Amino acid sequence: MQNRYEFIVNLAREAGEKVLVAREKHFDVSTKNNDPRDIVTSIDIEISDFISQKIKESFAGEKIYSEEADADTWPGSFWSIDPVDGTALFSRGVPHFSVVIAYVENNIPIVGAIYNPVTRELFSFEKGKGAFLNNKRVYVSNITKLADAHVFLRAGRKRELWDWGANAYKFLLEHVNKTANFGSSALDMCFVGAGRIEASIYGNLTPIDIIAAIGFVNEAGGIVVGKDGKLANGTSKEKQTIVAVNNPEILSAIMKGIDI
Repeated sequence: MQNRYEFIVNLAREAGEKVLVAREKHFDVSTKNNDPRDIVTSIDIEISDFISQKIKESFAGEKIYSEEADADTWPGSFWSIDPVDGTALFSRGVPHFSVVIAYVENNIPIVGAIYNPVTRELFSFEKGKGAFLNNKRVYVSNITKLADAHVFLRAGRKRELWDWGANAYKFLLEHVNKTANFGSSALDMCFVGAGRIEASIYGNLTPIDIIAAIGFVNEAGGIVVGKDGKLANGTSKEKQTIVAVNNPEILSAIMKGIDI
């Protein structure tokens, strides 16, 4: 059987290059569940099928979870893929999106890769061996004061999150060094693990969709929490607030002003 880490790294790169080729051609954009803000492209489907087929060829019989596929239950060990994380940005030509692949064993992310084919940056991890950016080991930043921190915030599309998002943004404007809003959730979380920012806050995420990024941040020395500020259960399919941070000090400071 192939080495899973090498397999994932190579597959993420190969899929990413296919995304770049496909985006130069015509592609269709449609919506999920009749929600005009929740979109999917024909490239999402094409790349999801490509990744799934490659996994089936090398790891026959193993379960695969894809954001673009329907499923109700998943075993403790499976593959998790998001062919284009940041579809909305991708569909508008914004070069901030990624291919996301992870292997989960007994509900724990073991290996994973998040690849931005535009920047050629590949964030990867192997449990117990570290987090890497283009094969170089990376770690979270050592900043502990919120006033020095750079923080990403994305509230979410749901109406019930609008007030929460406005209050969270106001708090960050008052207390952090810089705040921004990108939009590829797994890629944004990787920026925490790589020490580029101190926190990435998403108001409404499905943990299983970004479990590769959870594994990456953890291996880089960071923390990812979900509902009620508890350590994120990466296999959960319940949408919730997800916060990736570099250390407990920054997390504590954020939670004093933002309801998680």
